[in-house]
Amino acid sequence: MIDIETMGTGNNAAILSIGAVKFDLSLRDVSHDCIIDRFYAPVDLKSSQGFGGKIDADTVMWWLNSARDVARVEMLGEQRIDLASVLEGFARWFGDDSLPVWGNGATFDNVIVRSAYDSIGMDCPWKFYDDRCHRTLKNLAPGLNPPRLGVHHNALADAEFQVHQLLMVVKHLGLIL
Repeated sequence: MIDIETMGTGNNAAILSIGAVKFDLSLRDVSHDCIIDRFYAPVDLKSSQGFGGKIDADTVMWWLNSARDVARVEMLGEQRIDLASVLEGFARWFGDDSLPVWGNGATFDNVIVRSAYDSIGMDCPWKFYDDRCHRTLKNLAPGLNPPRLGVHHNALADAEFQVHQLLMVVKHLGLIL
């Protein structure tokens, strides 16, 4: 599961942070927490812009809303890393084998990360056919939400929340993924 925070909404949005978790739904019978590994990196915004990442005014205004004060303050205190180093580190963490990658929206997280890889001249670590849309699946069972842990709009906390939500939806619908 990937979650990103950005300064835009287009496929070339400037990335603020990337959070991701590897999970194994077969562990759901053993433990509620099926997360087996985590990745988080705050991205230097100037670096993201330097590779073509776009900032849009509506997203800047969205971040300035007081509802995002905690997330914004947390982000401002983080040591930022240049985009290329973050994406190289993410690819190492991801590994050599393509796996299904869930993002919260068919045209958002996965697409923006893939575009960022293109911008630095590096291959995305997963194949296009492994893209999955968490938003589509969760809308099949609206209202199923696990308790939220961590700061809302922290990319890692959001990725973890989405995995737990995915687990609830899969159980509710009786799906095997």
